[in-house]
Amino acid sequence: MNVADLLGALDDEIGLSRAASWDEVGLQIGAPDGELGEVGVCHEISTGLITEAVQRGIATIVSYHPLLFSPTTTFVDGASAEGRAFRLASAGISLIVVHTAFDATPGGSADALASTLGLDVGTSFGCEDEAETRCVGRAGNVDPMTLAELRDIVASRLATHVRLAGDESAVVSSVAVVPGSGGSFIRTAAALADVLVTGDLKHHDVVQARDLGLSVLDAGHVPTERPGVDALYDVLRTMTDTVHRIDIDPHQWKD
Repeated sequence: MNVADLLGALDDEIGLSRAASWDEVGLQIGAPDGELGEVGVCHEISTGLITEAVQRGIATIVSYHPLLFSPTTTFVDGASAEGRAFRLASAGISLIVVHTAFDATPGGSADALASTLGLDVGTSFGCEDEAETRCVGRAGNVDPMTLAELRDIVASRLATHVRLAGDESAVVSSVAVVPGSGGSFIRTAAALADVLVTGDLKHHDVVQARDLGLSVLDAGHVPTERPGVDALYDVLRTMTDTVHRIDIDPHQWKD
């Protein structure tokens, strides 16, 4: 099995064309006909993760987050995305990225987050196409509970601190979720749910949400994506028996 074989299997399973138009998915580093070897699965490429991958003899990494987003003219070793790309290439490690393609696919990051929070999904939102095959949000129902109780469930199941905006005593029964950054979907979520669970909410996002009658729970960027990385690992285990979890959260906020 070579790198292209795994890339094709991932495309068949999740549909890389589901990625947002602005996103960078697929093979970012390496040769398609290169030997697949030991496969590592991670959330994001960090310097520490590269060191671990080299030590463990990983030949191919499947990362949720892209390493390279913007065009570049230099690949110089150092503390930068380009420097990390240089280190991967120098070590002969290929890099495949799934990001928003895996958010949108059935059973991917959005569904994994919804499932982790016990959400009975009824609809998808945050779609880039009329056929609704490229939708990064999910909305549905939960057993009625107060917003504070939902906050505690989210904090426990995602193992993170959660910021709340809304009436803690208000009873909620419909929830929208977006893994990662969901601030751009507030208006859509407000039409579907009592509360939005996502990450990276800015002050003006929260103001808009409250104006629309939507409560918000900000559980952080990485924690809301972590269930998706678990799901990605499970998908890859069906494709190769040489897959390993090498996830390291390099920039996780600490309380």
